[in-house]
Amino acid sequence: MCWIFAYKWSKTDAQKILLHWLQRLEYRGYDSAWLFVWNENWDTQLIRSVWKVSSLVEKVNKEIQTLDFTFWIAHTRRATHGWITENNSHPHHSMNKDFYLVHNWIIENYHKLKQELISKWYKFYWETDSEVVANLLQQYDTWNFLTTVEKVLSLIRWAYALVIVSTKYPWEMIAVRLGSPLIFAYSQSKDFYFSSDQQALAWYADKLIYLDDGDILHIQSDNYQIKSWWIKISREIEDMDLESLEVSKWDYKHFMLKEIYEQPNIIRRIFKWRVDFNNYTMNAEAFHGMQNENFQKIVFVGCGTSYNAWLLWAYWIQNLTWMQADCEIASEYEYKNIHVDDQTLFVFISQSWETADSIEILKLLKNRGAHTFWIVNVVWSTISRLTDYWLFTRAGAEIWVASTKAFTAQITSILLLALFLAKKRWLGKAKYDKIITELSKVPTKIEDILEQSSNIRKIAQDFTQYKNFFFLGRHYQVPIARESSLKLKEISYLHSEFYPSGELKHWPLALIDKNIPSILFSPNDLLFEKNVSSIQEIKARDWIVLSISDKQIQNSDYNIKINQTIDEIYPFLTAVVWQLLAYHIADILWKDIDKPRNLAKSVTVK
Repeated sequence: MCWIFAYKWSKTDAQKILLHWLQRLEYRGYDSAWLFVWNENWDTQLIRSVWKVSSLVEKVNKEIQTLDFTFWIAHTRRATHGWITENNSHPHHSMNKDFYLVHNWIIENYHKLKQELISKWYKFYWETDSEVVANLLQQYDTWNFLTTVEKVLSLIRWAYALVIVSTKYPWEMIAVRLGSPLIFAYSQSKDFYFSSDQQALAWYADKLIYLDDGDILHIQSDNYQIKSWWIKISREIEDMDLESLEVSKWDYKHFMLKEIYEQPNIIRRIFKWRVDFNNYTMNAEAFHGMQNENFQKIVFVGCGTSYNAWLLWAYWIQNLTWMQADCEIASEYEYKNIHVDDQTLFVFISQSWETADSIEILKLLKNRGAHTFWIVNVVWSTISRLTDYWLFTRAGAEIWVASTKAFTAQITSILLLALFLAKKRWLGKAKYDKIITELSKVPTKIEDILEQSSNIRKIAQDFTQYKNFFFLGRHYQVPIARESSLKLKEISYLHSEFYPSGELKHWPLALIDKNIPSILFSPNDLLFEKNVSSIQEIKARDWIVLSISDKQIQNSDYNIKINQTIDEIYPFLTAVVWQLLAYHIADILWKDIDKPRNLAKSVTVK
């Protein structure tokens, strides 16, 4: 889960802009950073630093004495091979230092290739798979840069985004992509850029090209060409959407808090032109294309927070459409025997839009002729270009590593899809219209919750004394309990577990302790009385309980009030309550909320 930035130009403020790029992409997660600069005479300078970009900035300001460099490459690394050290930081070079490269993702057959090179007397200075690729370039050098790269690509197996340069070809740069995101962009002044993420390019590039798997982009002086699987092609050139890329925390302390508060307006944005609340109809283009389909089974595939969104949708689909709905974890699903037929729809979801595990299973299913649908937050992402149907969540750039507004945008979008499928089957008009009506009120009800932030913080202050938590819920609240437990772990590093409330008596009661609070999601739905019984079980053993409900629950030690709605809509409200609680707990504990340790925004390795 590394991130690549590279460009060719001759601007005098290049150093400042390159560091700005790195700082803009800190939210993606990393544990070391570096930059490497050179010119056509191959005067070079390499600076590495572990942990924060700020450490790299200090080194750059001290060590780079001139700005007369034409080529600049920067990189943030999240360790997959080798310890978090400066030596393991990129760029990696060949033994004779003729070839330098940066690499994202993992070369799966690197060990075999490394042993073959060692048998040919190659020496390796450190532990990464990337160094193997650099030495392969030396071993198979043909005295033609592009031909050499193509030869090496035929030897390595899965997967990479690479930017490669060489002392032997100082006017050239080559970028290749297979599996890992990489964007090529340029400005009117013929400055060339590569980035793993559009966010870093805002206000610098005018045009961009999304590279596809198998693409090789070769720069020579002021010209470039693209080959796909060794055949020359042209790719669609798109305008840079600056408004959607430029982000700021404004006056919020953290991006997480800002994005929690953005949720009401994001939901309104999702509704725009898609839901006609006056006539109870939906007009999303993705649904029009599915009008004649007759799916009988839905399989949901996702990871992390997105998987939790799918668990909620499975409840909606089964209860509203009576269709069979299965949820699968992407990293495991690939290894199952998967049945594909015309009556099954495989639906994917990803907050980051480049999740490696999900992309791989999607490709496998497409090769088998499966019908696929993706709910995605980036219009022209790898994922959206591979599916039959896709729905854009309109969440905007989510900067902090864990997910809040993306989750809410996902469950809003998938409820719309569930309602579309339900109306095609046998959901009664009265029930359908009631859900649509209550859905229209969600933004306002969330705003009411956000107004309680100061009171929620007082509860969070009390909860910071605990190290372990239980999250409990029933029916639609089970996925919310699971997602809330995940949020607390991600940003506070406190241990938590989730269970359906009915499972308490089967074994979790053995762990009851007055030092382990229980958070019970207990809105006034069809299982409210059963949840009250669960509270009685807990209180009989002197356990601390926080209830999140639209009714006052007398036996609870703490209560957080939400507005009344219907069963299908409560998850929107209970999820936001715990987002705020988790944020305040982590903030009081002085955690690095926007960049939790060991996590990355996009999991681009398997």
